[in-house]
Amino acid sequence: MNVQENIKKTKTKTISLVVAVANRILNDLDFENTINANIDYDKEQWKLSPGQLAKALVLATFSDMRVPLTQLQERTAEMDMEYLLGRSNRENGQCSVNAFNVGRALERIGEKNVNQAYETMAIAAMQKYEIPVERIHSDTTTVSFHGVYDIGKMNLTDDEKEELLKIEKGYNKDNRPGDKQMIIGQMVTNTGIPLTCKALDGSTSDIEWNKVALDYYDKLCEQGIERCIYVADCKLISQELVKRMNTVDNFVPFVSRCPDNFNDVQAKRAKTKAYENDNWIDMGQVGTGKKASHYRGYAITESVLGTPMRLLVLESSSLREKAAKSFEKHKEALRPLIKALEKKTFACYEDADKEYFRLTQKKEMRLFTSMATITETLNEKWPPGRRATTTKPKITSKFTVKISTDVNPEAYIKYLQNESSFVLISNVLDKDPLQLLKIYKGQHVVETSFRHLKGPSLASVIYLKNPKRIEALTMLLSFSLLVRAIVQHRMRDGLQKHLENNPNDIIRAGWARKRLEAPTFHLFYEHSINCRYERIKADEYTFDWPNVKTKEVVAPLLMLMGLSISSVLD
Repeated sequence: MNVQENIKKTKTKTISLVVAVANRILNDLDFENTINANIDYDKEQWKLSPGQLAKALVLATFSDMRVPLTQLQERTAEMDMEYLLGRSNRENGQCSVNAFNVGRALERIGEKNVNQAYETMAIAAMQKYEIPVERIHSDTTTVSFHGVYDIGKMNLTDDEKEELLKIEKGYNKDNRPGDKQMIIGQMVTNTGIPLTCKALDGSTSDIEWNKVALDYYDKLCEQGIERCIYVADCKLISQELVKRMNTVDNFVPFVSRCPDNFNDVQAKRAKTKAYENDNWIDMGQVGTGKKASHYRGYAITESVLGTPMRLLVLESSSLREKAAKSFEKHKEALRPLIKALEKKTFACYEDADKEYFRLTQKKEMRLFTSMATITETLNEKWPPGRRATTTKPKITSKFTVKISTDVNPEAYIKYLQNESSFVLISNVLDKDPLQLLKIYKGQHVVETSFRHLKGPSLASVIYLKNPKRIEALTMLLSFSLLVRAIVQHRMRDGLQKHLENNPNDIIRAGWARKRLEAPTFHLFYEHSINCRYERIKADEYTFDWPNVKTKEVVAPLLMLMGLSISSVLD
């Protein structure tokens, strides 16, 4: 029986535990009223307000049904929308939550400054739940699109059209170069809280995004966020942005990867110095799991564009393995080139030698030495018919090339050194090399956020009527990420406080009932996927644990969030 058939057969209204927790957090943030306060709409013409429809869409992303967001009626058919959207909506709740009405709400929301509404609530959430900020991680991703967008019916002025989100082709990070796309830029705290999530034109570069992100960084500092470390990938490192981050009035502490072409190949010079001095610091294994890399580092402090900075050359075991495999690929790539040349024949020695020289100049040969043996073969061709005593054959020559190759030791060593290492650059001088590495590797929090954003329960490939709706949807999906991050933070913060007060109390609520160490939203979601409240009367709900094992795992997770089964619906 598929999901839709199952939904049609049941009339019982339920609320999954995950949706109930998400709903409670949205209510704590006054989500519905905040959305409505920023929108102009006629209350008499809307059975459900734009804020209520937006809330329904966000809550739908916490459903365990893998149906598209466009099929909201199927996705929410089993949910008790009367409770989730307010008891005054007993008649309107279920029937009005559909793609058409949500689309209208998205359009109204998109007409306003959608980013400002989200950013305001994100800061409010940080303050409400006392979530500290040690670092801000920044990055971009692409969201691919199908279909044609009906912009012609939007009645826009020329200025409004100029400001409209452009769905266009650009560098696609999903390996879908044929699709149109938009860029999403995010700034995420070290605890995974998305501070901002902006929908940008499809051709926006990472350099342009970092300019936008640094502007918002300054705005966050004006709102009381301390000037914490800003972490981004190598596109952050340009002369313009590095100078900007080192101004006296707006100093931005940063950690990033140093690109090869920055400041007269600064990274290359740092690598050369590290390998020549050979005075590495063994940093051990960084990360968890069997595949975690082992690192060694070499730290340099020198002036970069007039400012003292740390350059940290890092060599990892995983990169060394990749470099060795990459070298073997270079050898494989060279073989067909040599074989093709050896099959050719030439009319003279000079032609054969020129062709060999061309081969030696190819990039595939840069790691190898070679030697060519050019052989001349004579061929006699007699004229047809009876030969006279004076008849002589026509002698022709052909030349072939035989090539032998060997590894160029010097080039090979330099190749392995370059491919096995990378360079971090930072204006933070009070951190040791291991701390800088761990700060940079924390970049996975924004990558994880993107992975959730583009997952099947959110929006992997989006199709909407116009870019305004897309901007609004992106903002609402950001709320889904925010709720997930809040749940995760509350569990981890609760676990830390619990262990401080009860150091010997082991909570076995991890995967496979292992000791709980760093609980994630995904852990809570998977463990409680079958946990549901069922409405038995207008204001009464019952809850039965699916089994004892589920209770033994989920109840402690709720406890760490400061909740219980009885308090979630309060």
